[in-house]
Amino acid sequence: MRSILLVIVCGILITGGSDQRTSLSPAQATELVHVATKPKKKDPAQEKVSQFMQEKLNSSKAVLEGLVTEDFEQIQKGAQKLIEMSNATEWQVVEGPIFAQQSAEFRNAAKELQNYAKKKNIDGASLSYLHLTMTCIACHKEIKKTAVVMR
Repeated sequence: MRSILLVIVCGILITGGSDQRTSLSPAQATELVHVATKPKKKDPAQEKVSQFMQEKLNSSKAVLEGLVTEDFEQIQKGAQKLIEMSNATEWQVVEGPIFAQQSAEFRNAAKELQNYAKKKNIDGASLSYLHLTMTCIACHKEIKKTAVVMR
């Protein structure tokens, strides 16, 4: 959208605005370009959720690293962090039975992952991690559907 606005403004400036209704002064054009290129501020609540999800992703990456290196302690710690995060209030992005069910499934997958890591069972831990990842993807798909319906 911003690039389209910039093209329009530049086109008007280049053509000199042959019609009085479409001509802009240099000051007006500068203001339009400034508004079009100014980064939008995120909603503080949205920013908090983004930071929380980034931390969740980092914990998930730590689990993956533990799986690849067969560092069962790292897997357990990462899974524990994910369990703790899933109980935090920041986790509650959307309320309702579907989201509650997905959160419970996520926690169960993280607990299963943690249990397999305690048993030093790399295959079980790997499958649990895959299940955990699938719960994330399913939840994000559901949230996107909810957002589209709410618009």
